[in-house]
Amino acid sequence: MKVAIISDIHEDIISLRAALNTIEKQRADKIVCLGDISGYSVPYYNHLDRRNAHECLQLIRSNCEHVILGNHDMHAANLTPGQSPFFNYPDNWHQLDYHERKQIASDNIWLHEENDIDPLYSREDIEYLRTLPEYVVLPSTRGDILFSHYVYPNLSGTGKTFYTYSDEFKKHFEFARQKKCLLSFFGHTHTTGLLKITQKKIRKYGFKKVTALSGENAVSVPSIVLNGKRNGFCIFDMKENTAESFKI
Repeated sequence: MKVAIISDIHEDIISLRAALNTIEKQRADKIVCLGDISGYSVPYYNHLDRRNAHECLQLIRSNCEHVILGNHDMHAANLTPGQSPFFNYPDNWHQLDYHERKQIASDNIWLHEENDIDPLYSREDIEYLRTLPEYVVLPSTRGDILFSHYVYPNLSGTGKTFYTYSDEFKKHFEFARQKKCLLSFFGHTHTTGLLKITQKKIRKYGFKKVTALSGENAVSVPSIVLNGKRNGFCIFDMKENTAESFKI
């Protein structure tokens, strides 16, 4: 079975359509979306004429077997993460004004209203987002597989922390073990190609480079959104236990 893994669309409808077209040619059996369907952040993106969060969400819903919440999706739906041991969200978080939340956040978590344009979702879009999980575990004969937007303890990517050294992923591997998963996939980092993380090292694989997956691995997949020349998706071959990234 081939699983296509997409992440970080950020309202780029043109790139999403192109990715789905290429995935069809790759004959993937299912598609998993790792979140951030919305989130057009003014300082980071330059596709104002290509953005359409509503249409992106409709395509995701009709093509993806599993969809996971990203940090921008949580903001759009006025949600707070259930998995957030690094920051204690007050129960009235979304009733507080921006200045109150900024003081409490103390620059530890993203306040997306600072940069994000309203995605203009419908009520039904918001209701759908509010049903989505923060992670999904899929069964496999080689060991179950964990899919999330980012890595534990920052599973949904709401915290501003990004990990760059292999030892910083220790808690994520422990969380994956608790879920009986040897392998995990995540987005959020907008990497070029794939990053394969083990307990001892991080190794980069460019587009069209196949990597074998054995033992405990966490794999970072590229973004769909056009951001320089880095956008693409991942194909995970469950039979061969390999991962490969494809440029859009």
